[in-house]
Amino acid sequence: MSRTYLEFKNRKWKEVEKSDFWIDKALYHKLQYLKMIQKKGWDGVIIVDGMERSGKSTLAMICGWFLSDTKLTENNFAKGLQDAAKKITEIPDESIIIMDEASTIFSSKDSSTTAQKKLVKILDVVGQKNLIFIMCLPCVFDLNKTIAVRRSKFLLHVYPDDKYNRGQYAYWGEKNKAKLYRVGKKNFDSYDYPRAEFVGQYFGFKPHFYGKYLKEIKKESLKQVLDAAVEDSKQDYTLSNYKIEIAGKINEILGVSHIKIAKIMNVSSSTIDNWIKIYKIHNQRKKAIEFNEINREIPKIQLTQPNI
Repeated sequence: MSRTYLEFKNRKWKEVEKSDFWIDKALYHKLQYLKMIQKKGWDGVIIVDGMERSGKSTLAMICGWFLSDTKLTENNFAKGLQDAAKKITEIPDESIIIMDEASTIFSSKDSSTTAQKKLVKILDVVGQKNLIFIMCLPCVFDLNKTIAVRRSKFLLHVYPDDKYNRGQYAYWGEKNKAKLYRVGKKNFDSYDYPRAEFVGQYFGFKPHFYGKYLKEIKKESLKQVLDAAVEDSKQDYTLSNYKIEIAGKINEILGVSHIKIAKIMNVSSSTIDNWIKIYKIHNQRKKAIEFNEINREIPKIQLTQPNI
């Protein structure tokens, strides 16, 4: 894949023989097309996905830098749904918004539907303002069909090489992205079919605001992810214990078989077996603790009784 070296001069991009900023030729043409349709009153959504710390944000910034004609700053980054909505109201028309670490939107398990419905509404507003929205997240298959297929123009899948060096990506356009989503979702999030239309490279781009970006955007995004993870773990713990308690009591008090409980609770019989084992162990420990506490109290009671 050949590189196109670019320089922004006299308020427009020019192809030059050598510069510090470059984009693969095929991606350069796709971004040019996106700029063209934006000028005609259309919006655009780009998805950049890939494993954690694989360089999604860097590639998103390269795209954003070109599409914004070097006007991109830390203010073009949104930290979550509320921040995205706020940025859309404040930012000028035909701007760029980068949803960095978009997984923060979907990190809470109970938000997988409600959050994405809100995001669709936000993307509708993006269309009204002719904005280009670049969404970074670990896996395109985490998105619902409306966002992943209908609203986005193309997918850039970032991945490391065999030695875990960053700087590679694969491209799927609108039609092939739809096929990839449909087939890949059924095959455990596979990117094998259809094959990417092209693969390319990108460089370690660090714009002038990179320090602020690390301090203000990345730090806040990390905090949101950690907070959501803690909340999810609390919910998982409470929900699991509640289900274990129900399964154990149905078996213990009503004498219902493991298979019937599995059907009632819509889980596998092996899951019920594990839950009942946990319930019994928990009850044994509880009884042992209560027994020890009673035994510790008995000598104290005897000592306070008068001698006969």
